Amino acid sequence: MKTPYAVTSGREFSKLERMMIWEKPASHQTGEVELRVASEIKENWDDPELKIFNVLLEGDAGSGKTELAKALSYQLQLPYTKVTCFADMDKSDVFGALLPVTENREEDGELLEAIYQTDSLQGVLNLVARHFSLTQMAAKEKLAQLVERIENTAANPVQYRFYPSEILRALEKGYLLEIQEPTVIRDASVMVALNSALEANGMLNTPTGLVRRHPDCVVVITTNRNYQGTRPLNESLRDRMQHAEKMDLPPLEVMVSRGAAKTGFDQEEPLTIMGKVIRLLEETAKANAIKGVAGMRSYFYWVNTVKQGQDPLITLYPKVLYKLTTEPSELSLLEDALAKSGLLKDLSAWYHGRNLQAFKEGRRLSQAEADARNITEEATTLVGTSDEANSDSKEATEETDSLAETAPVESDTSKEAMKLPDSEEHSDAVSQSATGTDAEADEAVHTGATAKELAEQEKTLKKQLNQKARKLFKGTSHEKEGLIIHRPKATGENQREAQALLGEIRPQVAPIIKKLKEILENEVSVDFSRGQYTGTRFDASRVAYEDFRTFSKKNPPQEAPSLAIGLRVDESGSMVREGRLSAAQKATMGVLSFSKELDLPLMIYGDTADLSSREKTSIYSYKEFSDDYQNVPGKLMTMKPRQNNRDGVPLRLLAEALTKEAATTKVLLSISDGQPKALPDYTGKKAREDIQQVIADYERQGVIFLAAAIGEDQEIIREIYGEHRFLDISDLQHFPEELVNLLARYLD
Repeated sequence: MKTPYAVTSGREFSKLERMMIWEKPASHQTGEVELRVASEIKENWDDPELKIFNVLLEGDAGSGKTELAKALSYQLQLPYTKVTCFADMDKSDVFGALLPVTENREEDGELLEAIYQTDSLQGVLNLVARHFSLTQMAAKEKLAQLVERIENTAANPVQYRFYPSEILRALEKGYLLEIQEPTVIRDASVMVALNSALEANGMLNTPTGLVRRHPDCVVVITTNRNYQGTRPLNESLRDRMQHAEKMDLPPLEVMVSRGAAKTGFDQEEPLTIMGKVIRLLEETAKANAIKGVAGMRSYFYWVNTVKQGQDPLITLYPKVLYKLTTEPSELSLLEDALAKSGLLKDLSAWYHGRNLQAFKEGRRLSQAEADARNITEEATTLVGTSDEANSDSKEATEETDSLAETAPVESDTSKEAMKLPDSEEHSDAVSQSATGTDAEADEAVHTGATAKELAEQEKTLKKQLNQKARKLFKGTSHEKEGLIIHRPKATGENQREAQALLGEIRPQVAPIIKKLKEILENEVSVDFSRGQYTGTRFDASRVAYEDFRTFSKKNPPQEAPSLAIGLRVDESGSMVREGRLSAAQKATMGVLSFSKELDLPLMIYGDTADLSSREKTSIYSYKEFSDDYQNVPGKLMTMKPRQNNRDGVPLRLLAEALTKEAATTKVLLSISDGQPKALPDYTGKKAREDIQQVIADYERQGVIFLAAAIGEDQEIIREIYGEHRFLDISDLQHFPEELVNLLARYLD
């Protein structure tokens, strides 16, 4: 079918190529962007200097990037093909690979694989016998057959054939090629290899010769702005794009028309309300750094459930909300936004008003059915009076308003029909008993251990921590004062308070965390694995083995943490003033979220000096490096202003633990509101020298010390730690955000 923007007039396609040209379905709504891009390509097609043949479509998932690429295939009348990129993609995936051509040597390959595992004849026979379940005599015959075949074919060298990739085929034959998500490729040089091919008369050097780009080839790169693990598109590739589009959700009226065309459901009122819901959820998710996407796909499938007669307030969860996130705190943010907008009430009123109208109108009987049921005259009134109908409608609306605030609940009959097996019922009962009660029960379910086992593990860990600490301080000035390490426990109430606090700080730190995801990607590995069946390098030294393992392939990068954090929080009595401890808790929660999301090692200690004649040091171990994140937020809510503080003790404990971590950067951050002071004489010069000695001892071992001062003794803290280690925190309200931003600078 010819279109006004076809660029292939006079070109003959094979039957297969004609089938590859996208056929526009009846549900497709031709958009303004589609026509504009096709028009620009057509208008400049014959201009050798300004021809548009590389297009970039960048936007969120579900924004219509692939649909637009296919639509351009239809408008330009070019065969459509696509390649979806993946993280470990290498150049052989871009260009193609040399592979051995054999008649049937799979059996030989298995034998050779067994032979390479040993270096003695008897060992070979044993392996062959075991591999093929043969006797020793049969194994000898099998080995003899292999030797005979190798001798008979020794004169014939192994033949190799080049198998081009889909990218190479599209460039050579002049197709519309969509390259999906190239930004996920870890090795940036892979896509840079396409630079020459993206030129107007570009060429690619392959083992079989030069491949020139067909003049009709159009490359459309589609990429998502917010995929986890993506990196920015290489500048050289971006510069070679002659046209780029920012793909977002279309205008509301376009959403409505597309939804109607796609699903066949043409009622404008619910389509409009549902479109507004999708747009609101998308905006809320972005504002709160929620990873999921509410796009056109979600909209289509949600609308389709309404067409099928399902309640949109129920299907909203599986079709839209749960695709955005299943994290309870994030769901709560989305539900709050919907509740404030009033959109769900409007949708509920429409849905139940429609059902009531259908009930009132009823079903018209045929004359034959009326005669059979002895109905002799038509009813003069509808079911119920208008007042009753209005009352019913109001009750139905009020009853379903609550669905806007809760997830869907199964009916009693469906629960009976879907009765769980005994084991699953027991598991569910355990889960329910843990909810909102003791946090230890939560942890028991989380780890699979019993509460008694967890208590025993905690007891053992606490004992080990105290033994290590006393050994570390043996012979120091702190030995005679003594110290004890506590392991705080969180209650269900603590966990609820922690979730509320996390909700407060999430808007501050979540955007920072999201931007930093790509920073933790390691440098591309330059190591190669030899002896591979396929790969990017041909290894001639292995041809003599005749096992077809004649290639080397680049190893993928290895993930490793680049930052380890030790956090010390001063729990002295003066922290009660001016909301200092509350600010420290929020900042600690921010660091906790930061470390959890980026999978960084984290250790958190609080400290004070006990009420005693010598004020023994108490350390509160909220999180060790070996601990997971279960219940840690709740434990942090047990922080409180206590007594004095002996700073050198927690600093040395944390620094010692940091030296054992494998991270390339190790940061120890102290949050305090005043100078160190504890009985009998830990203050002034003695305390200052103690802290400075800790810094000197561990900076030599790669630990970076930072001190965040949030009280009136800032100048004293500056003097103790030094100007370059001192952080003046005057604005406690933005302390969490400042702290996370600070730590982000230390990421490799």
